[in-house]
Parts: sequence; structure tokens; C-alpha cells
Amino acid sequence: ISHWTEGQLGRPKPSHQELAETFGEMATIMTSTGVDLILLEMMYVPERIEIAMSAALATGLPVWAGFSARRSDDGRLLSYWAGDDLPFDDIARLASRPGICAAGVMHTPSNLVDHALATLRNHFDGPTYAYPDSGFFEMPNWNFEDVIPPEEFVRFAGQWRADGVAAVGGCCGLTPDHIGALRKVGGK
Repeated sequence: ISHWTEGQLGRPKPSHQELAETFGEMATIMTSTGVDLILLEMMYVPERIEIAMSAALATGLPVWAGFSARRSDDGRLLSYWAGDDLPFDDIARLASRPGICAAGVMHTPSNLVDHALATLRNHFDGPTYAYPDSGFFEMPNWNFEDVIPPEEFVRFAGQWRADGVAAVGGCCGLTPDHIGALRKVGGK
């Protein structure tokens, strides 16, 4: 749903009500099956973030929010959403919503995570996490060209941990070798 826009799949994008019903149904299913927490991934479209957060928080479960960023051609840090050049700060502020237990930066290149985490910390003072991606998406699949070497990933991860990030992992394009290399930085 997070990638569904007008014209894709031959249907108009869903209304706010349809999104609320769908997110609410997913949250109910997760709660009834015994999940321990809800992690909202790729939060980058403001109107959908609010709806997804409301549905997740209504469950009473711990909620983690993962925000995604990209860099503009002129160097600004933006929401991952390519539909608009929305400053990352505009979505990071949504982490301050009461009930969010942890917030992080995910599906974002390693070299942008520091900047995105600093922006996120302007709005959220709880535990943070990072799980970047590497490579790029090209319809219909993830492209594994220019994937960050595990040693370079570990250098970034070590800095994030030194800066207080509670948990580090990997997203699209990162492999078991990258995750295994995280043992060098310790922690979770």
C-alpha cells in the first residue's frame, strides 16, 4: 500500500478511509496472532504515516516507526517519497507522536543515515535504530550493483552505535555477510 499511487495496478489510489480500514484490519490480525510489537516500515508519505500510526497505536502494542530518506540533487535530505521533494524533517517530526516506543532510519543508504538520525533526534528522544539498504530498485526487482562492502557497512554501523543507536541491521541489498560483520560493532 505504501507504494500504491494513482494509475498503478489500474486503480485509483485508495482513499483515507480505505487506508484506515486496511491498516486497522492488518493491525487487528497481527494483534490476534500474538505479535510482540508493530514495526512501521518505510514511513515517508505523511498522510499515510498518520493513518498507519493510528491503527498500530490503537492495538496497545509497542510501536516502532522506521523512516526512509533520500538525498535531492542539490544535497537536501528528503523523504524517500519521489512524488514530492518533502524535507525529511517534515516526516521525522511525526516520531514525536505519543506512544511511539522506538524510531529509526531504514531503507536509506548508509551514507545518509547519520544525517537522517540527527534530524530524527530533533523530534524523538527515545531509542533509535538503523537498518540501511544498498543498491537500488529498478522495476521489477532490487538491483544489487554498487552494494556497500561489509567492512564499509561496519564502519558506518560502529559510528551509529557510538552515537547511541540501540539496534543496527540491514534492509534491501544487504546480505548475511553484512549482518554477520555487525558482530564487530557489538550490541544488538
